[in-house]
Amino acid sequence: MKYSMPYFAYIILLGIAPFAATFLLAGVGVKSIVLVYKLYPIYQIIANTFIYTTVTSVLATLIGLLAAIAIDAINNKTLQLILAFLVMLPYTIPFTSAALIWSISFYGPYGWFTYLLGLKYDPLLLSSTAMLGVILVSVWGSIPMSFLIIFSSLKSVPKEIKENTLMDGMKKSEYYFKIALPLIGKAVLIVFLLSFVFSLGAFDTPYILTGGGPLFSTTTLGLAVYTISFKSSLRQALSGGAFAAAILAVIATIPALLYVKALRAQRVPFPSLNIKINNKLMMGLITIFLFLLIFFLDFPIYYMFLAAFRTPEMDFTSPPVLLPVGLTSSYFIQALKESIPYLISTVVVSLISPIISILLASPASYEISRGKNSWILPLSMYLYSLPVMVFIIPIYIFISKINLLNTWWALIITMPLYGALYALWLMYNYFTLLPKSYDETAELFGIKNKFLRIIMPLSRPALFSTLLLLIIGSWHALFVPLVLTETPYNFSFPPKGAQTLSIFALLAIGDVSVNWSLLAASAVVTALPVMILSIISITRVLKGSYSGGIKFI
Repeated sequence: MKYSMPYFAYIILLGIAPFAATFLLAGVGVKSIVLVYKLYPIYQIIANTFIYTTVTSVLATLIGLLAAIAIDAINNKTLQLILAFLVMLPYTIPFTSAALIWSISFYGPYGWFTYLLGLKYDPLLLSSTAMLGVILVSVWGSIPMSFLIIFSSLKSVPKEIKENTLMDGMKKSEYYFKIALPLIGKAVLIVFLLSFVFSLGAFDTPYILTGGGPLFSTTTLGLAVYTISFKSSLRQALSGGAFAAAILAVIATIPALLYVKALRAQRVPFPSLNIKINNKLMMGLITIFLFLLIFFLDFPIYYMFLAAFRTPEMDFTSPPVLLPVGLTSSYFIQALKESIPYLISTVVVSLISPIISILLASPASYEISRGKNSWILPLSMYLYSLPVMVFIIPIYIFISKINLLNTWWALIITMPLYGALYALWLMYNYFTLLPKSYDETAELFGIKNKFLRIIMPLSRPALFSTLLLLIIGSWHALFVPLVLTETPYNFSFPPKGAQTLSIFALLAIGDVSVNWSLLAASAVVTALPVMILSIISITRVLKGSYSGGIKFI
């Protein structure tokens, strides 16, 4: 327990204890909770959650699988990397920026997406179509990670198997659906379960696109926790929110446990499909599929930059102007100047929190990889699979009691939780592949502190890749900063105010009107720094798919 103790103490304080406290809070003031839910249609909210979660996870997994097969079927490795990067590009965009730019894209005859579909109205404004719009944006944001995990697994299939089957006259379609798919069944199942548990706690997309409306048609349990607990003036609001969080925790537990079981399984049975398609026809279908998919994934990013650097009147023409005309940098410069206090808080939190996560998780993951305290791994994966709403209300009360609300410390203390859980998984997979001969050599020569002196230096590439992924995740965060902060950094000492760029991007949405150019510019300011880090990270991970490195399974 030597290396695992700090990590374990942290997840008890910020994970296990808040999880248990949520259920205790849910049992306080039962009569008041009943009154709260007379105002909130809890059965509709639960149904919305299941519909949103199921459709999003199924579509994201299916499209990610097809994209992985399509790109792996291409023989040119350079072209593979380029196409894989284009599929991963939406991952570089923070969820806040993505949702904001899609809100422009849905703007009736003026939005590029609704115009292409021939819609004269904004689907987000109608209760009959709003959920479809929210699901579409969520699938858009979920495809890249689904693709990456499955693509990495396809690359782990021994080359000899692929070469021998194709040399024996087997068609590519037969190889992928009859041979490769059963071999990577574990990866496909993990992708589905991971997408399912993350979608259960969805907040950013429905919050930004619709706020849960119209008429609760897009309110999910995750959004209900926030709305009831922190946006209502009802008595026992926190207990009412904790009740929604407890329901969410119970629902999430089943897929979370299945996810942990799948991770620990050596192999997951998967059906072998006998699909025969002529190779030329298959490559033709792949070309069409990848063209449509990459257009769907990447055009919103182009449109975000286009809308950020042009005059507002260009956003209100029908048909929409899709070429770079009427350009101006004034709104981008305005957004950049106004973002400075938010940017400072984001940089501070996004650097310190991941470092804390790495320092906590790396020693623990090394110790677990050597067969000690192995029970910590499934516990961590279970906690990682639970939505953040399950923990947030007790954490909010705790941070409030120690007078740290609206400070950097509030975020620095709380945000490493998911980073540490995620880093433990990634680094554990790396350390299991690290030869034990290094440990034996250290013991033979009596080297003390072998983890710091030998293991850590050898692990620098994996540590760096993990750190980049954690920085990106911290930069994307919206829910925790929204709950624990109130104002931007005020340039005082000690620092006061800690709102991040994700919150800044939302400020362009006014109560009466929306400045689309300023909104797009705010989305770009929020996305641009992390896009650079994401490009570096994605390139490293994709190359690691060919030659080792960070492993997701």
